[in-house]
Parts: sequence; structure tokens; C-alpha cells
Amino acid sequence: MASKYMLIADDVLDVTPGAKKRSELIRQCGLGLATQLKAPVKLLYVQNPIDITLKSADRERIRKSLDMARQNNPKVQVVEAYGNPVDEIFRLENTSPAPGMIVLGSQGKKGLERFFLGSVAEEVVRNAIVPIMVIGPKVIKAPTDKGKILVATDLTNNSRRAEAYAKRLAKALKAEVVLLYSSVETLRIADQYAAMSGTNFIDEGTINTLNSKSLEALKKKVKLFKVDGVKCSFKIDDNSASSQVAITAETSKGGYQYLVMGTHGRSSFVKAFLGSTARDTIKNSSIPTIVIRSNSK
Repeated sequence: MASKYMLIADDVLDVTPGAKKRSELIRQCGLGLATQLKAPVKLLYVQNPIDITLKSADRERIRKSLDMARQNNPKVQVVEAYGNPVDEIFRLENTSPAPGMIVLGSQGKKGLERFFLGSVAEEVVRNAIVPIMVIGPKVIKAPTDKGKILVATDLTNNSRRAEAYAKRLAKALKAEVVLLYSSVETLRIADQYAAMSGTNFIDEGTINTLNSKSLEALKKKVKLFKVDGVKCSFKIDDNSASSQVAITAETSKGGYQYLVMGTHGRSSFVKAFLGSTARDTIKNSSIPTIVIRSNSK
């Protein structure tokens, strides 16, 4: 896996104990993976224009925070910027050399509290080209250097780039991959077939056929991973009411370093997708979530 630099976006304005702890966790997750991948790191701290009225004591505190970051991580480049956090992240993403991954946090909050670690994370996930690692509110510790990589797949083109990335990451980390498929996806596809045929009835034979094809597809994917030298297995969730519930339940079982999943590109549909699946998965996952765009711009 190419050692492009890792961009870690952080917030130094909020110094409450909880925020400082989250900030440290975000850096630990990003720096930990960067060390394993032997990738350079840039720490991005953005002050919004509305912060121009900050008191001198607050400005001094921010300066000390940045100086401390430089001292604690002498090999890490600290980038201080002013403006909109989303704009600054995408400015760096579109500057050569581009980052290989963007790391940020999400508190899963609403309203003004979501400004940096909520709405920014969602906007970046929705539009970024490079992989995004989001440290959700349920993540309480950085991954260890041992563990499996969980890949959420729907067995369609939407998951192919996520699967390919997970394979490269697993090879770099010498980790095992577990493909997770929810049978809810089978019912979703069956519903689509029924709608196209002009009927609301889904017969048992159709569902059985789709389940059989899903099993066959998973076995084929496992074989391809193994051909490329990556240990791989799969799990099928038959009990959860939604894919998101199945994914987050699996992350809570332990033994996983990262969750890898795909999202659709920029479109009106992506808002619904992020609302129903990706956002809730990130919010509830107990491990860092690496989000891969399903299609390029």
C-alpha cells in the first residue's frame, strides 16, 4: 500500500475534558495507522473566521496546543489554517501531493454542537475522493496492531472499491478480512424484483434463489482474497432488522481493528444513504470506520 501522507483533522478550540480526550483519541488512531503503513502525517487545525474575536488568552492557549503538538510529534507536520474546515480539508485533498487518507472525528451531535466534529465529518464523507477514517462517538480506544478488518458488503458494485481497499490494507497490516453480509440485502433486492415485475408478492423460491446466489458470491470473494495472499472469511447475518444493526452488532464483538464500508458518490441519493446506513453505522460502531467512495468523480 502506497505510503501517501495521512491528514488528521482536529479541533483545538474546545478544551473541555471530554473534547480533549476525544482529540487525543483521534490523533492516536490516525498516528497508529500511519506508523503501521509507514506513512507521513499532517495534523490540520482550522480556526473558523468567527473565531477572529477570540480573546488573547484563548489565542495563547491555541498557540500552546499547536506548539505542544509539534513537540510531541517532531516528525509530524502541523498545518494551521483559517477558514471553513470543510474547505480547508478539500483544499489539501486537491493539492499535490494529495493525502492517502483523511482522519477525523464525529460526535454524532446535532445543531451547533455538530459544527466541527459532526457536520464537517458528514460533509467530508459525502464528498471526499480519498478514504476517510471516522472516529465515531462509540470508539473509546485506538485499535491495537493485531486484529481483523471487518468489511460490510452488499455484494454489488457499491462495495467493490471498499473490498479492494480492505484487501490492500490487510496485506499491509498482515491482517485477516471478514466479509459481513446482511440477509436484509437479499430481501431488498427481492423487493426490487417484485416492483419491476409489477407485484408486491415475493415468493419463497425467489428468496431462496437469491440467498443461494449471495452465498455463492461470498465464497467466490473469499477465494479471490486468498489468491492474493489475504486470509479471509465471511459471515451472514440473518437476524438483524437492518444492515446497520448487523454491522454495529458485529463491531461490538471485539477482535476487529477497523470497519471498511462503501458509500455512493455525490448525488441526491447519497443523502438518504448516509441518513439510513453510513451515518448511523459510524455513530454506533465501536471501532474506527473507513469509508470508501463507491465511484470516483
